[in-house]
Amino acid sequence: MGKQPRPRGQALVEFAVALPVLILLVAGILFLGRGYAYAVATSDAARDGARYVAGKTSLTNGPGLALMCNLIVADLADIVTAPNVSCPTLVGHAPPFAVGTDYAAPTGGQVVVAVYCGTTANCTGAVNPRYQSEIDVYVYYGFNDLNLFGGRITISGSSKTTTSW
Repeated sequence: MGKQPRPRGQALVEFAVALPVLILLVAGILFLGRGYAYAVATSDAARDGARYVAGKTSLTNGPGLALMCNLIVADLADIVTAPNVSCPTLVGHAPPFAVGTDYAAPTGGQVVVAVYCGTTANCTGAVNPRYQSEIDVYVYYGFNDLNLFGGRITISGSSKTTTSW
């Protein structure tokens, strides 16, 4: 009995077939991780903004929308620069908000903040009407973050967070 010839290059062919699948799998996991990080950042920013602008008690006025916007920009500084934050878009009705009607949809690398302040125009108003009333802060972040194969495949997404106080 003679020796059987070993097929050469079989492992290389199998590796070449499996490599694109493995690359897409790893890229997808990275994309999901980044998306989750963006979701956490927008959630924290919306919560901080709502809590801050709702800083009205029965004895003090709240800080208003401009200062709330500064806080949200500071919270999101790690993922987006200040010029890419459209803040705030004041919505005159209670949520849900509609894209295109109540706020402009963010593109990659942009943030849109939409706020509903109940009966007041800028979340300050008189002392008593703002006490224990509804404030809704929505933070929308769009991202184009993962480019595969030299930009031939781009995975984009968005993160939307709503906080009521």
